[in-house]
Amino acid sequence: MELLQKIYTTQGRLNRLRFWKYYVTWLLISTVIAFVLGFFLGFLTIDPKSFLVTVPVGIWSFVAGVGTIMINIRRLHDLDKSGWWLLLAFVPIVNFIFMLYVWLMPGTVGWNRYGADPLQDY
Repeated sequence: MELLQKIYTTQGRLNRLRFWKYYVTWLLISTVIAFVLGFFLGFLTIDPKSFLVTVPVGIWSFVAGVGTIMINIRRLHDLDKSGWWLLLAFVPIVNFIFMLYVWLMPGTVGWNRYGADPLQDY
């Protein structure tokens, strides 16, 4: 449950290392859960495209997607940017350059409007 509390919040900042740790862990967990849900529900209903398979997998995909968005918002906070900047991820061509910036640039040093620097002890 501690991981979920760290994933489902937009408060604070995530430095690059912690961001990648959460991002990859969440990606693996959500992919495994979606696969297991789809496999077992598809096995039980014999039809992988049935309502009983697509709805739970769709709901889980939405829940996992919200967690991914929240992780990225906290990473943007480390760059002293609002979470609204994440909307640039939906603009073709700009999205690739913008996400490279979010994923690879170091955060602001010291305090910013979103809190303390996660790399410094206060």
